[in-house]
Amino acid sequence: MGLLGSLSDAELEEQREALRLRYVTSQDVDEATGLYDELNRYDEESTRRANEVYERENPDATTRHREHGWYLPNDD
Repeated sequence: MGLLGSLSDAELEEQREALRLRYVTSQDVDEATGLYDELNRYDEESTRRANEVYERENPDATTRHREHGWYLPNDD
């Protein structure tokens, strides 16, 4: 889990936004590349948390494939 895993959701979002603002204003390509990689780490942590919540709320979730693709309605 690491350092990001110990942050609350609000802290994670707050730190990610500060990082994003530094990224969009960066004038140095090397710094921007490092910040971009760090943003991806924050996004991966957010995705991991969202997946954990989904798995808890939907323990028996199954994928559905319809005639027109995955999760698409058949109402056309």
